[in-house]
Amino acid sequence: MRRSAVRSGRTCARILGRVLSRRLNFGTRAWHWRRRSGRIFGTGQAFDAAIHSGRLSILPQDSELPLESTPKGFLSGLAQLQGLSPSAAKTETNRILNALNLADRASVSIRSLSHGMRKRLMAAQCFLGDPELVLLDEPMNGLDPEEAQRMRNLILAHAATSAVVVSSHNLGDLERFCTHVAFARDGRVVKTVRLADLAAAGTTLESEYFQSNASLITVPSSAGI
Repeated sequence: MRRSAVRSGRTCARILGRVLSRRLNFGTRAWHWRRRSGRIFGTGQAFDAAIHSGRLSILPQDSELPLESTPKGFLSGLAQLQGLSPSAAKTETNRILNALNLADRASVSIRSLSHGMRKRLMAAQCFLGDPELVLLDEPMNGLDPEEAQRMRNLILAHAATSAVVVSSHNLGDLERFCTHVAFARDGRVVKTVRLADLAAAGTTLESEYFQSNASLITVPSSAGI
């Protein structure tokens, strides 16, 4: 059996055929469900906040926000839960708000934010501090082209130091900033290819996906499998 190994310094995009499969897959990695085999962070341990705090972050596709809080207060609180000091949390909060074009909305209520702004805010919390593993489910869904580009830039910026796993159905978008693809069936990696090789062969990620009859994982341009 071939296993999917996502190490630090890599950003992968996982595209699963069924929503249930994607949520179960991400939930297992985030310790929301009990797994049967495999390791996270190279250990067989269950989640322990004292050990794993700040090492993993996750963006579920359908996530809720505290509507009466402010973006600044929300992010600062989460940063401190990740183990950052109040001053470091403030610095990280400002950095992320600027990166995702939310600095001018830092002190308003989250309730007043548009759908796209809320999406960016929920994604922003994943990049606070220096998590080793970042799980993102459809991070660019609902974003206009300019904000989607900001999100791609942020993901790629973290690719050098974090393992970023992106779940998305938008194959065309992933082709723009990924270099490698790993196809998986029933939770097992069955094939890996480079997008450059697909282009040289005159085929696309979409056609390869349907031909493989499998789910797939893609690796953005800052890393490789």
